[in-house]
Parts: sequence; structure tokens; C-alpha cells
Amino acid sequence: MRFRDDYAQALSYKPDVMVIPECETLDKIKAPETSDSYWIGDNVSKGLGVFTFNDFKIDLYDKYTNEFKYILPLIVSRGDISYKLIAVWTKKVEDKKKNHINYIRQLHFALKEYESFIDDENVIITGDLNSNLIWERTGVDKNHQDVLDQLLDKNIHSSYHHFFREEQGKEKQGTYFHYHKEDRPFHIDFCFLSKNILDRLKSVEIGKFKDWIHLSDHVPVIIDTDE
Repeated sequence: MRFRDDYAQALSYKPDVMVIPECETLDKIKAPETSDSYWIGDNVSKGLGVFTFNDFKIDLYDKYTNEFKYILPLIVSRGDISYKLIAVWTKKVEDKKKNHINYIRQLHFALKEYESFIDDENVIITGDLNSNLIWERTGVDKNHQDVLDQLLDKNIHSSYHHFFREEQGKEKQGTYFHYHKEDRPFHIDFCFLSKNILDRLKSVEIGKFKDWIHLSDHVPVIIDTDE
């Protein structure tokens, strides 16, 4: 909620794109290095922010729907390079009629809405899903596997699980630490890549608890690919 405090440390990774859930409005962040940025939210302290660097520009997909407000389809491009980016921050929506008030169900329905958008060879879907397959097994969250199946059908895969050869629900590294406690890790932040990008994957890094806990209860997921 105070990304202005995190910004300098995040910038040390020399990113092309940053997706920041629970991000304050852009006017609170001094970010002269950015090439472009996009923010959406109802709370000036807590929205969804996307920042690009190295001359990458952002355009909102013209069929974006506010029904899934924090599942944000963007086109990120530079010259003849273009990516379909869906920035994700799932948060509970009080809409029982639509039956997607829980976290991951929003993404499940949004992926149906944006099916043609992700029917592309350069797709990135990343952010805070607030979900993991472990909760589906307990009956708390019943749509995580649905999302994995939807993405698999489009040949889109989790970069973390591919790189570390780990199974969904059996992750050895946490991305979120409940109540800021190191002994309460959960893996709820993901970066999914289309096969075309996955084939160029160089590394996946999960930020260290000790380096980030003074700033956030989440640590970054850092993805490096050949362009």
C-alpha cells in the first residue's frame, strides 16, 4: 500500500515490466525512470499498478470489462515486439448473482471473457492470485485447477513450476508470509507464460524474506527471459 517505499528496491532488478497489486495511485510514487504506467482502483492507497521501462508502452485492451476490475488486460509493446499482458489482483467481489465472489473464481470467469485476447503466442498472466491448489483440496477454493486447465488449453504455463520442476500445490518457496511471519509461507503469486515465451525462459527468482519483509508481506517473483 506504500509502493513508493518499495520502488527503489524493485528498480534494482532493472525490469522491463512490473505488476504491483495493492499499489497506491501513481501520483504518490516518484518514478521518473518509467516509460509508461497504468493504475486502476477505488482506493487511492490500494489498487493495481503496472509500470514499464526501456521504451515499452501500455495500451488497455479495448474489450476490457469493469466486471473483473482488477484483472487487467493490457498490450505492452515496443516497436515490433508486443505482449498480451493480464495483470492480476484477485480480491473478493460482493456479487452473489454472478457467483464469483471468491478470489480465483474471478480469474476463472475473466479468462473466459478474454479467451480471444489470450489466444496469442506472447501472453503473460501475472500477479497476486490469492490462491493455491492446496486450498482446493480442502474445499475452500474450488477453481484453482479450473484456471490451470484453462491456461493449459492455451499452452500457457506457470514459469515457477516449469523452472523449478515443482508440482502445483507443492511449492517449496513462499511468495506471501501470513502476518509477516517467516514460518507461515504461502505460494499465491504467479507468472504464467505462453509456450513461446517459456521456451526463452532464463531464470525465475523468488525474493528473500529477509530482504523484503520490512516493506511487504509479499516478496517479488522475478522472471528473466531472452527477448
